[in-house]
Amino acid sequence: MKEHKDPVVVITYGSSDSSVTASPISHQTPSVPTPFSFAYSVTPSASRFSSRRASVHVSGLVLRFITLVLCFVSALSLAVNVHRPSLRHRTQSSSSFASHPELLYCFGVAVTGFVYTSLQTFKGICDITHRGVLISEPLSDYISFILDQVICYLLVSSSSVAIAWIQHRNEDAMKNIRKNSIVSASMSFSAFLVLTLSTLFSGYKLCKRFMW
Repeated sequence: MKEHKDPVVVITYGSSDSSVTASPISHQTPSVPTPFSFAYSVTPSASRFSSRRASVHVSGLVLRFITLVLCFVSALSLAVNVHRPSLRHRTQSSSSFASHPELLYCFGVAVTGFVYTSLQTFKGICDITHRGVLISEPLSDYISFILDQVICYLLVSSSSVAIAWIQHRNEDAMKNIRKNSIVSASMSFSAFLVLTLSTLFSGYKLCKRFMW
C-alpha cells in the first residue's frame, strides 16, 4: 500500500522584525492493514468435525457393548448345562456340551468374542472420557479392523457348526442341551451381525486416516 505524504506549512511570526518563516513538514499517514479476503473463522467447522467424530466413537462403543452382551449370553446358555451325568445315563450320550467338540468350539468362540469386545469397550470408554489411551490411535485402528474381521469369521463359523450339530441331534435325552444350543447359536449369529457393523466403523476410521 502506497504512503501519501501531505506537506504541512508552519508559519512563525517574529516579534522584533515581523519576519515570517515557512517550513514544510512531511506528515506520514498511518498505514491501515488491508483486510485479508480469505480470512475466516474455522471454529464452526472444527466443532462440527469434533461432534461427528464423537458420534462415531459413541456409535462404535454401543455396538461393541451389544456384541459383548450377545457373546456372554451365548456362552452362558451352554455353560448352564455343565454337570456330570448320572449313573443311569452314563451309557447314554452325555448332556454336557464339553463332550461334543462342536458345542465346545462354539463355547470357546463365544468366550473369545466376549473377552475381545470387553477390551474394546473398555478402551472406547477411556477414549471418550479422555482419561487415557491404552495404545496409539493409528495402531488401534489397524488392530480393530483386522481383529473385528477375525472374530466375525469365528462367530459365523461357530454358529454354523452349532446349527449343523442341532440338526442331527433329536434324542430325548439331549432335549435340554439342544434347546440351549439353539439359543447359543442364535446369539452367536446375532453377535456376528452386530460386530459386522463395528467392522464397517473400523473401516471407515481407517479410510479417513488414509484420506487425511
